[in-house]
Amino acid sequence: MPKLSLLVRVSFCFLFLFLPLENMDEWFYDRYFSIRGPQLSSTSLVLIHVDDAKVPVTVPKVNWPLPLEPQPDPVQMYPVWHQRFYESLLAAIKKGGPSSIVFTSYFGATTGDEAARAEPDPLTIFGSLINEDQQNVPPPPWLTTGENYGFVNLFPERDNRLRRTRLSHGSTPSLSLRCYHRLIETPPKRDLATPFWIDFRGPENSFPSYRAEAVIAGEIPADAFKGKLVLIGPTTGTVNRFETAFGSLSRLEIHANIMDTFLNHREIVHLPGWVTVTIGAAAVLASATIILSFPLSSAWICLLLLALFLLIVSLFLFAYFKVWIGVANPLVCIFGTHLLMMGYKLGRQEEKQQRIQQEAAHLKEMDQFKNNFISLFSHDLKTPIAKIKAITGRLLSEESSLSTETKESLKTVARTNDELARFISDILKVTRMETMSIEPAKEVIDLNRLVEEAVKRNRFQADEKNITVTVDLEPLFSMEGDQKLIEEIITNLLENAIKYSPPGSAIVVSTREEGTHVWVEVEDQGPGIPEEEIPRVMGKFYRGKSAEKSTKGSGLGLYLAKYFVELHDGRIEISSQLGSGTRVRFSLPLPE
Repeated sequence: MPKLSLLVRVSFCFLFLFLPLENMDEWFYDRYFSIRGPQLSSTSLVLIHVDDAKVPVTVPKVNWPLPLEPQPDPVQMYPVWHQRFYESLLAAIKKGGPSSIVFTSYFGATTGDEAARAEPDPLTIFGSLINEDQQNVPPPPWLTTGENYGFVNLFPERDNRLRRTRLSHGSTPSLSLRCYHRLIETPPKRDLATPFWIDFRGPENSFPSYRAEAVIAGEIPADAFKGKLVLIGPTTGTVNRFETAFGSLSRLEIHANIMDTFLNHREIVHLPGWVTVTIGAAAVLASATIILSFPLSSAWICLLLLALFLLIVSLFLFAYFKVWIGVANPLVCIFGTHLLMMGYKLGRQEEKQQRIQQEAAHLKEMDQFKNNFISLFSHDLKTPIAKIKAITGRLLSEESSLSTETKESLKTVARTNDELARFISDILKVTRMETMSIEPAKEVIDLNRLVEEAVKRNRFQADEKNITVTVDLEPLFSMEGDQKLIEEIITNLLENAIKYSPPGSAIVVSTREEGTHVWVEVEDQGPGIPEEEIPRVMGKFYRGKSAEKSTKGSGLGLYLAKYFVELHDGRIEISSQLGSGTRVRFSLPLPE
């Protein structure tokens, strides 16, 4: 079931790839222009603004092959060709040696001598219009009888913003394509029927521009038009303005951006849809892997970084390589996958938590059963151990009637019995530690006296191995602590030293006052402890590899000593060198 749930959720995540998010993509597309900023490189285009009269001309709506709304109104205002004015303007421009002169508007009416037909001018290109019947309406015949014209229609997107245009309609070229054919001999290396994505140069007035009146009056630099492509058109009136990524631009400036993009081969390349689908699928897999592999807080940060990485890469491709990757679907895939997979992960964590709680309750019950069993078992062993001790003691006291061999055997029994009693006592202490908290008593103690009594109790074991125990005690004031626990600490350290020391060696037990603490130290001449085992010897039931072979023990002595020392807010330290012995010391704080 968990695997099925995971597969179903991942499958739903892949559906985000096919959500209709064109509006979101268009928003990112426009923002990328703003982030990239204006392109301030030099240009071969010069604009001339004309504010002349217009007349209403009825033109049917244009049924463009693509669903590009809104369509222009049937009755629009079109510029008027003022013959004397434009002839003066053309004459002034031609003196500057331009490469071509382009009118970006369709002239619907003229003033002047309409009977005189104009001859085709190799420098001048006029605007035509695509009508409702998908036919190209050429300029009036009194302007030109040649084919030096192209349609000037512009078609905003659904949100009334202009982002692309067409270079041809059937066999009719656009104004930009006509300029391309006039200026460049080689044919364009692209499909002219597909939409052309404009690389807008910047906001309004990004191109060099002059007023028509200033041109006629000769108030501009002499080389302003030298080898330039001169575009002429009006800039006022709502019909002549369109919304773009850089705000509202006039028809004249938009045609300038189109020509600048087309002539300089700077078109924005939109990658095919399968690329976006591939990126989105990779985003789904990466997001699912991150959520399942990391904690939720870390996964959220990783997903934000993944989304930021996608935006930075796409912006880099857009700004430097003119390549647009649709980012809306991949971004939705990242955060949609997060939402779906987070629910799955939370559910799995809740199930895991419930299992852990059940296992913890079961383990607690088993641990309690174990402790009860050990406590009962150990308590029942105390009676036979006490009997064995009493019997061996009584038999050893009858020295006259026992042979030497029998006495040695009884001593061995007594020693073994003492070891067993000690082992059972340690187990009971550990069990008590783990089942209930131990609060040390606050008693006034004489630490040196406790050390001397511990040495006296272990004198017999030392004498059996011919080990010399030296006591070096510094005079100390009385201090506060739990007498029984501190006796247990000293006894455990001293027993370990005697147990692991070779016969005929020496042990030194000392006390020292250092600053705010008193230190009790036990130093032997035993085989030492390997350096890698020192951090582990104070663990429960742990014994060194060499100690397991040479001596018997429970592995609880240092564990209990460490616990009792820490109950008194002290610490225990071990230093050892193989072949030279071991030094174990613990500290107890002095009263303030």
